[in-house]
Amino acid sequence: MKVRVALFANLRDYAPAGATSHELTLADGATVADVLAALGIPPAIEAVLLVNGRRAQAGMRLHGDDEVTLFPPMEGG
Repeated sequence: MKVRVALFANLRDYAPAGATSHELTLADGATVADVLAALGIPPAIEAVLLVNGRRAQAGMRLHGDDEVTLFPPMEGG
């Protein structure tokens, strides 16, 4: 299945050629954690995970044409 992945800030370092958004092909039944693994993002890197604009957990199963957005946690006041 194909999903769209959008990466922001320092997480763009894990995108092909530093692209903000690209398509990724995964096995049926893949999870958000599989996206992180496919991109080579180490488990120690913290990221806010969204699927189709909603907060998600790494174990969430994906469906074809889902959009996964990853960005670093925000801090400040």
